[in-house]
Amino acid sequence: MAKLTIRDIAALSGLSKSTVSLVLNNSPKVDPATRRHVLAVMRKHRYVPSFAATALAKGSTRLIGMVVPGLSWHMVASINIGVAAVTERNGFDIILYTATNDRDYGPLIDRVLTSSMASGLLVVSHEQPLEPLVQLHQEGLPVVLVNTIDADVELPSVTADNYEGALTAMDHLLQLGHERIACVQGRMAYRCCQDRYRGYLDALRKAGIQPDPELTKPGDFVPEQIRSRARELFALPAGQRPTAVFAHSDVTAYGVMTAAAEAGLRVPEDVSVIGFDDIESAAQIRPPLTTIQQPFVEMGKRAATMLLEAIGPNDDEPKVAPIDEVELPRLVMPTSLIVRASCGPVPVTRSPRGRSQTAKA
Repeated sequence: MAKLTIRDIAALSGLSKSTVSLVLNNSPKVDPATRRHVLAVMRKHRYVPSFAATALAKGSTRLIGMVVPGLSWHMVASINIGVAAVTERNGFDIILYTATNDRDYGPLIDRVLTSSMASGLLVVSHEQPLEPLVQLHQEGLPVVLVNTIDADVELPSVTADNYEGALTAMDHLLQLGHERIACVQGRMAYRCCQDRYRGYLDALRKAGIQPDPELTKPGDFVPEQIRSRARELFALPAGQRPTAVFAHSDVTAYGVMTAAAEAGLRVPEDVSVIGFDDIESAAQIRPPLTTIQQPFVEMGKRAATMLLEAIGPNDDEPKVAPIDEVELPRLVMPTSLIVRASCGPVPVTRSPRGRSQTAKA
């Protein structure tokens, strides 16, 4: 099917071409009802204007949109530092959009369509359906995902290696002598959490340890649920209680440490705790958290470079400066183990005869 034009949208809307043009240019001359009608027709027929041509006409080709799930998210600032490092040295500026969980990407796309300012979108994706972004990308607007929870979507993306990160976390605990290791999960609808749990299970099996379902608890990234499930772990009899906990995020690890303190357990003397992310506060809590570091700043750099390469330079402007190599359509970046004070050897207990014993399953 041939790509629709402004004239087609005008005919489908029952309006003039000039009115549709005013809507696309976000003109205040158009009343809100007419604007909503035109945008609804555009969405229904999957119409996307020529962003490059519109931006050139407006002289606004040096702008990219950055879509984040919320400004308070711990990784947003770090990703943005990486993005800005690339955009600034290549003469681009950033337009910031927010898209929270209680809204889909429809209103966001409306804003992008009507402003015609962004030459591409870099999306820190969360729970919204990504099909509208896939459609935008297929119609010619470059879109790159960063830190996406969905590894199978048909869009260029930059993510961390969650599976290998989980293996690294578990290997660290196993090398410290732990065998009874619990896992407090994140939201298992997310691909990243599925990969972390798969790494947890595989590490145990490779060590010859049969995973105990009783030691896996759903946390769902909800603080109250995390603490409740961790309390269940620490309420187990001493011989059945975990000596270490792998948490699916640093914030989850904080909840586990709180529950341990409530149960009268010391970290790491009685129970070791390891997190995932290495957010800024991980080094500040007591004891400082051992965790798996996601390279958020570098992920932002790589995603921005990938997006600018997809946008491409204008003939009269310098080419985009590469960071060090041509980026892949889907880049999976390695994580790192950050060792701090929240993990230690298996705790030593006293036997009934007064002999020292290492606490194991």
